[in-house]
Amino acid sequence: MKHEVKSSTNAFASFLGGASAGLVSAAVLQPFEVVKTKMQAERLRGARGMVRVANDVMRTSGARGLWSGVSASMVRTGLGAGMYFCLLERVTKELAATLGRADAGPVERSLMTFSAGASARTVAAVLLNPITVVKTRMEYAGASGGATKGLVATLASVSKREGAAGLFSGLGSTIARDAPFSGLNLLIFTQTRSMMKEVARLQNRETDAVDTFIAGALAGAGATFLTHPPDVIRTRVQLGRMMALQGSGKPPAVSLMKIVSEEGVRALWIGSLPRVARRTFQQAITWTMFDLVSSALGGTNILRR
Repeated sequence: MKHEVKSSTNAFASFLGGASAGLVSAAVLQPFEVVKTKMQAERLRGARGMVRVANDVMRTSGARGLWSGVSASMVRTGLGAGMYFCLLERVTKELAATLGRADAGPVERSLMTFSAGASARTVAAVLLNPITVVKTRMEYAGASGGATKGLVATLASVSKREGAAGLFSGLGSTIARDAPFSGLNLLIFTQTRSMMKEVARLQNRETDAVDTFIAGALAGAGATFLTHPPDVIRTRVQLGRMMALQGSGKPPAVSLMKIVSEEGVRALWIGSLPRVARRTFQQAITWTMFDLVSSALGGTNILRR
């Protein structure tokens, strides 16, 4: 019974730690997500594209336009981060019990870490895909000066007009983005923080929130840039269905090879600058807040195992 109570406490602390971090980061960093979505939809590249989009949004929709879809983003990121850390707690234990060996080498341990992050994020991505669809459409509509409905109204509209096909559009590319991102993010974060822990030991001090923040930022930046192409595909798929319905046509075919053949390899990184900027700060905030909140609630501290 004590074990069950402790597990429940750990799961609750992990969920609340992740959810609170997700809510804060989504609310603060939403403008980067809005700009990224519009850049991908309109196929704009580089820093000039990012500045141009931000200026266009401000001119047509005001400052509120940069926070288009923030309600959906907070729900998606808050629930996503909460579920991720809650599942990560469980998946990490299961993998360690099933595959862990005392003589496991660095490659095996790295594969276990990657698998834990990827598995936890995949479950969250599938369950929350309808919110991701709504978030993307609200961001683009608001950034383009169009009328935007609330989260519930948009969700109901997509469900009524498009059914499950609309709510789960872009699911394949979402998983192709989120699973490797989370695996790489967790792997880079744990490796970086281990190195920082050794540096702290040599300096006769304990690792602190600054160490966690820096490790989270580095992990977020590296993992985001490497997994950006599926995000381009996801955005086009999810917006393509909406635009096709508005024009009474069929959604355009979207694939990695089609984008490369028609627009070149660089097109796979459209919108990467604002997305990397957002994810860098998001992961720094998320890991730091998760560490503080989860520890304060008495949960198992994943970072200090």
